[in-house]
Amino acid sequence: MNRKLRASLSAFIVLSIMGLAVLVFIHYKTRELPQEDFVEDEKVEVSIDRIHYSGTKDGRVEWELDARSASRSREGGLTLFEDVKATFYAKDGAAYTLTAKEGTLRELSGEIGVSGDVVIESGEEGYVLRTGSLKYRINEKEVSTPERVTVTSERLDLEGTGFQGQIDTGEFRLLKNVKAVFRDSRI
Repeated sequence: MNRKLRASLSAFIVLSIMGLAVLVFIHYKTRELPQEDFVEDEKVEVSIDRIHYSGTKDGRVEWELDARSASRSREGGLTLFEDVKATFYAKDGAAYTLTAKEGTLRELSGEIGVSGDVVIESGEEGYVLRTGSLKYRINEKEVSTPERVTVTSERLDLEGTGFQGQIDTGEFRLLKNVKAVFRDSRI
């Protein structure tokens, strides 16, 4: 019950802020330029340019998402993003930065999905992951994809199909058809 209430309040707050931002934008836009015809898309509730969105738990930021634009659908609590950059934070403070051409946020299920030239960089370890699409489950702090994945670093290159990774522990698994090239004799 508490989780549903929290999700509902979060959605209400986000929608209120986004709605206020759109109203301010429209107000200033109409003051400066001649008024134009406005065609409303019945499927879009809110649309905004340059957005920053974050998720916190127990007063700590767990993830942040920036995008060139966002559109919130009237149905299903779905937000669509373009030119996504997200940063996920582990409990120890390690940061993982993700970029992709497009993404979705499904608030009710707690899932962020991205696609199109997906890249994740881990700052401290120096790993770079590349794939076509990826999902992040907010509550489990887990990233996964069934697609082909490459992971590169100074010490090794990995390829495989299917990927699962835990943000808090930094552990990841390639699920099948794994190939590895080691460049460091200490491994």
